[in-house]
Amino acid sequence: MSKPKSERFKLLQKLAGRHEDLAAQNLGRSVGNLDAQRSRLVELQKFRDEYTQQFYQSGSSGINSNAMQSFQQFISQIDVAIEQQKQTVILAEQDHSRKKQTWEGKYKETRIYDKTVEKFVANERSAKDQQDQIEIDDRNNAHAKAKET
Repeated sequence: MSKPKSERFKLLQKLAGRHEDLAAQNLGRSVGNLDAQRSRLVELQKFRDEYTQQFYQSGSSGINSNAMQSFQQFISQIDVAIEQQKQTVILAEQDHSRKKQTWEGKYKETRIYDKTVEKFVANERSAKDQQDQIEIDDRNNAHAKAKET
């Protein structure tokens, strides 16, 4: 006799659960990456602000043109790094969004299999209970007929 539907679907349910777990792991890694990229951006912006503040404090007594030119070049390089980091953050956010959508899809799929298996188990239990009741009724009828004779 073939396996009940619930048993056949449990294999699919288990596989969907594994896919959901993998998607959750990928989502977790993307959260970590996104946090790291955002932190790096904040550090760069903070460094630029601190460096600018220090430069203006030290330059209040006067500064030569070479020092001013070096400062401007360095700040320009930091600004480029900040813009690049902003792009990296945008890419990390997009990656995170895709991984979140993937996980949500896998989560929903797993819940569908869970509910399907539950329904099959309930139907199989009900069918078995009905069959058991029929057998009990048949035995009782047979026993009653045997007493009549």
